[in-house]
Amino acid sequence: TVTILAAYTSGTVLTASQSGSIVTFPAMDGAATLSLPAAADCVGSTFHFVMLGTAGNDVDIITNGSEKIIGCVPKGDGDNVGIADANDSIGFDANAVVGSSFKVTCISSTAALAFLAHDIIDGLAANTGGINLK
Repeated sequence: TVTILAAYTSGTVLTASQSGSIVTFPAMDGAATLSLPAAADCVGSTFHFVMLGTAGNDVDIITNGSEKIIGCVPKGDGDNVGIADANDSIGFDANAVVGSSFKVTCISSTAALAFLAHDIIDGLAANTGGINLK
């Protein structure tokens, strides 16, 4: 069973028991952050994030700071950042459009490669600018 999570507030911490959930975002009135659970508590957990409006503000999915997200955002011009990049967050930029989405899976309790960003769909032309890893 897939759970749709739409009722959240900025600063919400996801839990391992919410693994498999689809987290949806409307057009945002303000910037927001959601936190991934600690890697030690959620190895194997996957979360799917989907934009249901033009974002309007940044939405960041963050780690605890010491745990990192590996991945790359594919760009239409082929100028991708290397997948070995270790990031503290992945998210939607203010210009992300309806249907932009990505998944994050906890692949290890080792902080340097705790999470993997994958299945990234940037709805903007040439896949540039709607989703960020930072």
